[in-house]
Amino acid sequence: MNIRYFKFRLLAVAAVLGCTVLGAACSDEIVAGDPVDEAPYQTIYETNGFLLDQQSNQSVVTIAPTGKEYTATLAFGVTRSAAGAISATAALDKAWLDTYNSANETAYVLYPEALVSFANGGSFTFDEEDASRATVDMTVAPCDTLRAGVTYAIPVAVSAEGISLKENASHCLYLINGDSEQADNFFNCNKGDDKPKAFLFFEVNGTNPLNALSFRLENGKLLWDAVVLFAANINWDAAAGRAYVNCNPNVQFLLDNNETFLQPLRKRGIKVLLGLLGNHDQAGLAQLSDIGARDFAAEVAEYVYAYNLDGVNYDDEYSTSPDLSNPYFTSRSSQAAARLCYETKKVMPDKLVTVFDYGSMYGVGEVDGVDADEWIDVVVANYGGYSSPVGDMGYDKCSGVSIEFNLGISSLTTTTAQRILSSGYGWFMGFALAPENFATSYSRLSGCETLYGSPLLYPTTFYKKNDTKPYVYPDELE
Repeated sequence: MNIRYFKFRLLAVAAVLGCTVLGAACSDEIVAGDPVDEAPYQTIYETNGFLLDQQSNQSVVTIAPTGKEYTATLAFGVTRSAAGAISATAALDKAWLDTYNSANETAYVLYPEALVSFANGGSFTFDEEDASRATVDMTVAPCDTLRAGVTYAIPVAVSAEGISLKENASHCLYLINGDSEQADNFFNCNKGDDKPKAFLFFEVNGTNPLNALSFRLENGKLLWDAVVLFAANINWDAAAGRAYVNCNPNVQFLLDNNETFLQPLRKRGIKVLLGLLGNHDQAGLAQLSDIGARDFAAEVAEYVYAYNLDGVNYDDEYSTSPDLSNPYFTSRSSQAAARLCYETKKVMPDKLVTVFDYGSMYGVGEVDGVDADEWIDVVVANYGGYSSPVGDMGYDKCSGVSIEFNLGISSLTTTTAQRILSSGYGWFMGFALAPENFATSYSRLSGCETLYGSPLLYPTTFYKKNDTKPYVYPDELE
């Protein structure tokens, strides 16, 4: 046997035999002349298997999250040479975690199974020079939806032929703390204050916003910095004589379950914005009078604060012409849209007011003598275009390219990324990212390495609608 594994095997023998031999020695009184029961000692002559983490030589190991894939090497060994061939396989054992929790009064939660994989199907490869040991690698992909205050567990069991396996030596447990300092440091979108940011619209009628977590750079940082829930609507309440925020069931579901679907994004630094869009009546975002703008802005702020969001995005589309005899309305204009943005910023100064540069939503540089730089935080252009500042705004508040992923319009190429950097743009925009177009969307983001100095990784997980479980991409796409 190689000397470097001598200690490893001695520890393993102790782990397998210690409870049996010591238990026999301490639990019964030995009286001279009495016959000795040799049954407890028979295991000394058995070939027993054991499972440990190779690096630590422990069966319970804590993993420190780094935002990158983690590879652990599982070591399977035997206490003495076997008479014949040995085969062994590692696999997850969910049922054993329940047994462990019950026996140890713990409440560990199963780590997402889709993020754990074993090399060679979990089959151990035995060393030709030392048939008493074998190893297999286990890869753990990062998960961004770990809940604070929860410890997650990866229970691994070994099954083997040709040897005996004791229950207390056939399992290994890896623990991951969901609110550890390492997780907060690495599972975020902070790519640097001097780097352009990524602004994403999700069509939430069909797409889970947690899919923003599926795109990350090789250095572990998340790609998307802001996510718009597209979209709630502005609608007219004829009975009340005012405009109101109208959330369809898909938007309302996310708001009602924001601790599950939205706060995990915010915990990682991603800004979550409520998208607002016209909805085929006269209550348009760019046709409210000063009175109407103040009233509607107050309701928008109530939603943002009530659901712990980071701000709003306004998009002037799909509204009909207003009744100009109603003092709540005015003619559609960029000036009216600017007034709404101004009033919105006044009632929620600590939140983001962002606009989609389409229709009449953008273009005025001041309201009541206050520059647009004071009440617009981000402006993103229509697909294929780029936005320009107004007033004292800088390009750091503008998007240098706008990509439509579903229709295949525009891309973040290396050339585009270089232009964004040289012109000082602070953002680029994407629209309609969804698991169904992950592959083509990934190909449209080749300029990420130019922007961030780290290439974009191909997505390996995705989230189904209204489901917090990460699934394997693309294997589990329906």
